[in-house]
Amino acid sequence: MALTNFATRDLVLLSILILSGVDTNGAKSLSVYSQCGKGESTLKAVSMLFRHGDRAPTLPYRFDPYREYPWPGGYGALSQKGAEQLYASGFIKSIRYSSLISADCDTKAVDLDKILVLSSSVQRCVDSVTNFLNGFVRGEWPSSLINVIPGDKDEMLGVPGKWCPKYGKILVTGPPLDDPEFKKVIDFESPEGKELLAYLEENTGFPVSFSSIMMYVEDTLSVQKDNNLELPAWTEPVHEPYLKPISHIVFDSFTSAYLMKIRSSILFKDMMNRFDNLITGSADQNVLLYSAHDATIAGMLHFFGVRDQIPVMPDYGSALNLELHENSEIDHDYEVKLLYFASYDDENPTEVNIPNCQTPCPYKQFKANIQPSLIEEDFDSVCAK
Repeated sequence: MALTNFATRDLVLLSILILSGVDTNGAKSLSVYSQCGKGESTLKAVSMLFRHGDRAPTLPYRFDPYREYPWPGGYGALSQKGAEQLYASGFIKSIRYSSLISADCDTKAVDLDKILVLSSSVQRCVDSVTNFLNGFVRGEWPSSLINVIPGDKDEMLGVPGKWCPKYGKILVTGPPLDDPEFKKVIDFESPEGKELLAYLEENTGFPVSFSSIMMYVEDTLSVQKDNNLELPAWTEPVHEPYLKPISHIVFDSFTSAYLMKIRSSILFKDMMNRFDNLITGSADQNVLLYSAHDATIAGMLHFFGVRDQIPVMPDYGSALNLELHENSEIDHDYEVKLLYFASYDDENPTEVNIPNCQTPCPYKQFKANIQPSLIEEDFDSVCAK
C-alpha cells in the first residue's frame, strides 16, 4: 500500500488561500465529507474533471504588439498564478474528500493507491494536476501517479486530441458566419457585419473567414488584459460588444457539437467503468482525477443536458465533480450527486439538478438515463470518413 503523510498546513499555503479569499475555517466544517471531522462520511467515490489554471495566450495574432512578449514558459503555458490556483484547489478538495484519501485519521496518511490521475498531454494540464496533487496530497508522491494520454491517442480529455476526420472540422472553423446565433450579436451578411469583418482583418492581420478566428483573437486579448497589458486602441469598440459574445457562441457551438458528444461519451464510460469496478471490489481507486480543458467540461455539461444550469464559461480551475454516496433511502444502490465548482477556490459548489432523476438520484437510474446518449461505436469507427 503506497502511503504518504500529510504535511502541516504551512504559512505559504495559508497565505495563498487567505489572499484568494478562501474561508479555511469554513472548509473544515464539511463534516458530511470528512471522516476525520464531525459526523460520518457517506462518500464512496468521486470523479473530478477540472480545467487547468491561469495560462499565457495560446497564440498571437499577426499584428499583435505583444507577439514577442516573454510569457514564462511560452505561449499556452501555465502561469505561476495558475500553479498557485491549482495548488489551492487541491488543498480545498483534500479537506472535502479527506474521507476518501485518509488511510489513518491519527497520522493523516494518504493512500495513493486510491487515486487515479489522467491528464491531457497539453503541458499546462500536466503542470496543473501536478500542482493540484501537491495541494491535495501535501506530501511526497511519485511522478508515475500522473498518467498522461498521448495527444494522438486521446479520445476524451484533450481538445482536439485524437483527430476525428468526419466531425472535427467545427473545431477548426467554428460555426459558419451565417449561423442564426450570430445574428443576436451582429448579422455578418449586413453592411455593418461586413464592416466589422473588414475592420478585424485590417487590425489583426488575419483573414476572418472562420468564426473560430474571432474566438482565438478574443482569448488572446482577454489574457493580455488579465496580465495588465494595455490593449491597442483598435480593440476598444469591438472587444466587449462583439468579440466576447461571438466567442461565447463559437465555444458553445463546438462544445455541443457531435464530436464533443463522442468524446464525452467515452469519458463518461471511463468514469462509470471505474465506479463499477470499485463497487464490485475489483478496484480500489475511489478518487478519479481528470485534468483537462474548458471545452472538456462544457462538453460534459452539454452531454448531461445541464448546460443551461451553468451558463458561464468554465473558469480557470473550475471542476465538474460526480460524487457517489451511500444513502439508506436507496436499497442496493448508491446516490449520485453532480457538483460544479465555478473556480479553483470555490468551497460551496453548485449542486446541479440531474435531469429525469429524483432526489436522491440512484446510481443505476442515472446510468440508465444516460445510456441512450452514449455512442456505442468505438472512436475510429464513428470518426471514419
